[in-house]
Amino acid sequence: MTIDRHVLLRGFIGLFLLATATDPALAADPSQAPDAVAGSPQERDNVNQEAAAALVKERQALVREAMTANEDMLLAIVGLEHGDQDIAYKALADASGKLDVVLARDPAMKRVPISVRATTRDLESGPKSVGKALTDAKEQLSKGNVQAAKSLLQPLTSEIRITTESLPMDTYPAAIKQATQQIQAGKGDDAARLLANTLTSIVTTERVIPLPPLKAEADVQEAEALIKADPVKNRPQALDLVNQARRQLEVGKLLGYGEYKDVKQELAAVQDKLNGGSSDSGLFARLKKLLHEARSKL
Repeated sequence: MTIDRHVLLRGFIGLFLLATATDPALAADPSQAPDAVAGSPQERDNVNQEAAAALVKERQALVREAMTANEDMLLAIVGLEHGDQDIAYKALADASGKLDVVLARDPAMKRVPISVRATTRDLESGPKSVGKALTDAKEQLSKGNVQAAKSLLQPLTSEIRITTESLPMDTYPAAIKQATQQIQAGKGDDAARLLANTLTSIVTTERVIPLPPLKAEADVQEAEALIKADPVKNRPQALDLVNQARRQLEVGKLLGYGEYKDVKQELAAVQDKLNGGSSDSGLFARLKKLLHEARSKL
């Protein structure tokens, strides 16, 4: 039995992207969480998954409303620039109605994500190569060669960077109403400026997810599967994977993503047990728990 570690890694990355695609405020609101479900664990899991999917679907619909409201505001500016107040009125009325729908669903909502982009930069270098690059960069800095040091440091990235753009709901509806009043007062230029300034108030946030601990977790899961399949034949390959996971965490430390001390200690313990011929079914249990906890903190 073999497991493609790339499939495992994509699965971990997918969990983060799914979490980012949903609204954090909704996920944190106990009133929006699915109720406890009676029945078997599998039944509870299935029902909770369906409930979560329904919430995500509803959130996506609200996000679409907010995105089109943003487009309506752009259309209103174009209308004002061309002296067409009717277009501006209609666009602002549409935008106001759509944002009212969003706020009616969640009056406490502060931001609505309208764009989520994920960029992955994967570093394949090992600890020795990374350490050498850091040493060389320090040497260049000591000589005052800032640009040379910068060129050495730029590739030292192994992460997913998620950029989210959100509408600030505490300012958009009020700005639309004020712009409408300005148009009615014959102040089309002021309304256009107000709308343009409001559009530039979109909030951009970034979240960085280190890849080394995710890759280490994928290595450990593959090693466990190999040992379960054939603890004797697959022991050398499993040991290689455990050692590879350790190297990933060393890279993560060098890149400044974290120490992972407990995980490294458990990796060493698992390595010793494998070298000693152990095939205990719970050999990887604590290691997987520690890696899962590390991932949950990313």
